[in-house]
Amino acid sequence: MRRAFASTARRALASAFLLLASGTAAALEQVTIQLKWRHQFQFAGYYAAQQQGYYREAGLDVSLLEARPGSDSLQAVLQGQAQYGISNTALLAARARGLPVVVLASVYQHSAAALLVRRNAHGQPLLGPNSRIMLAPSNEELALFLRKYGVPPESLAPVSHNFSYDDLIDGRIDAMSIYSTEAPYMLEHSSLGYQILSPRARGDDFYGDVLYTTESELRDHPERAAAVRAATLRGWQYAMAHPGEIADLIRERYPQRHGREHLLYEARQLVPLLAADTVELGYSDPQRWQTIANSYIGQGMLPRDFTVDGFLYQPAQASDWQRTASVAGAALLGLGGLATLVLLRQRRRRAGQPATPLEPSGSK
Repeated sequence: MRRAFASTARRALASAFLLLASGTAAALEQVTIQLKWRHQFQFAGYYAAQQQGYYREAGLDVSLLEARPGSDSLQAVLQGQAQYGISNTALLAARARGLPVVVLASVYQHSAAALLVRRNAHGQPLLGPNSRIMLAPSNEELALFLRKYGVPPESLAPVSHNFSYDDLIDGRIDAMSIYSTEAPYMLEHSSLGYQILSPRARGDDFYGDVLYTTESELRDHPERAAAVRAATLRGWQYAMAHPGEIADLIRERYPQRHGREHLLYEARQLVPLLAADTVELGYSDPQRWQTIANSYIGQGMLPRDFTVDGFLYQPAQASDWQRTASVAGAALLGLGGLATLVLLRQRRRRAGQPATPLEPSGSK
């Protein structure tokens, strides 16, 4: 009987350890996040979540897919090359076209998208009909800005965006879409007379760099979506508290990109955009999103009956999963601990040692 019990205990212990090990391996689901541009401090929170193990703690093995000039990062998500992506309020237009995109977190409370415009000899911005403007793809918010500025995008001389400041400096174009978090640094030693025009200055305060996914991902993997969101926001908290460390990490991983000084400049510019001191990190205000949508509607860029219903993720959905995961984890650890105590008691008995007060008692 005792031998049979000891054998059973050993099998239980082995099963517990195998369950723990296999559970960890199985939980490390392969996930890809499509970035909206090349590696830089713009995505610091994602690097921090990787480096600090936040994704792994959430059971995820996350890869970050760098965007390329001319590529459509939205299609990478819709076609399944990535389960998650980073975009902007252009997702509203995608949703209006029937594409099943859902915002998980509004990471930047204020968009960094702006127009960099040359000034003429009189100091006036060279922006008007027939201006030569390089607009990057998925820039509906700048298209909206141009309409309000009195410059319909269809009146512009089309120029493919090559993401080089040289064309503007050399006068081959009049304006280009940029990120306000890095353009001034890039032009610091330039003699170019320029002006940065922001939609926010004209009353349109857009969200920026939103984390999104698809309806099918939320439907089929709700726990994974909750885990990606939570770990990413945790990474952003760490990144902004340790900008120097993350800048060094980016330099180590992607040495061909920006220098440390450039990265730290970006980090400083991101602080007011994240607005983490006044708003919960990643918060999406439905009323504000609808106000943004109404701005598009007012310029004929969205259907008049468009609403954000179903477009914004509700984080409360994650609470039941988190509680279940915690209970399951505690139960699994308890099973392993109990099996260990049983086996230890059997070993002590065979050695003629008395059981400790913490071990199970009894003669069977």
